Amino acid sequence: MRRTWDALAGGDTAVYVGDPATGASELTGLFGRLDANPRGGTCVEVGCGPGRMTGALAERFDRVLALDVSPAMLEQAMAHVTAANVTFLAVPGDRLEGVEDRSADAVVCYLVLQHLPSGEVVCAYLREFARVLAPQGEAYIQVPVLQGAAGRLRRALRTPLLRLARRPEHGAAFRGFRLTRRELDRALAGAGLRVLAEDEGPSAYSRSRDRFLRLARAQ
Repeated sequence: MRRTWDALAGGDTAVYVGDPATGASELTGLFGRLDANPRGGTCVEVGCGPGRMTGALAERFDRVLALDVSPAMLEQAMAHVTAANVTFLAVPGDRLEGVEDRSADAVVCYLVLQHLPSGEVVCAYLREFARVLAPQGEAYIQVPVLQGAAGRLRRALRTPLLRLARRPEHGAAFRGFRLTRRELDRALAGAGLRVLAEDEGPSAYSRSRDRFLRLARAQ
């Protein structure tokens, strides 16, 4: 994952992580979909990339921990975001290392879970969200969900091929692994997370729908 995203950081990041000009409006849209307007406290941004949303988060929260697996992406983010209340941190590909248990009032993860290379890694991220959330904290995430038997068949056929890809934009760490709705619901329950609100919309990925979730720790 680190090699893939360090390599992609050298290209047009707007192609790989989204247009930087729309980051703030997409963040507002995410919160609006979920009937949320979080402010204050500590926010953990998972997968900040080159900082598309980081500046907007810094305006909302007292402290932002902006995490990414790629040091090259973090270098770009630090060049673009100079807010004093932001700390950038490189993390491994399957855990939010360096973030304390129950320390986050908010977790934001947008256009990130769609790039994880396996279902196991997606589930690991969800467990980490539950670990770092404060008792009254909430997570706001977007994740593409695979649709139907044809989608599952396509996933089964393409997954081995992605492991053989040589170009970073063709590999599993960029193309990602999509869970079905049932698999995602099972993963959320296993992580100890409950859904407070949700919405759905079109996805950029074949045979998928984007699911937007507002999550809290299960009581």
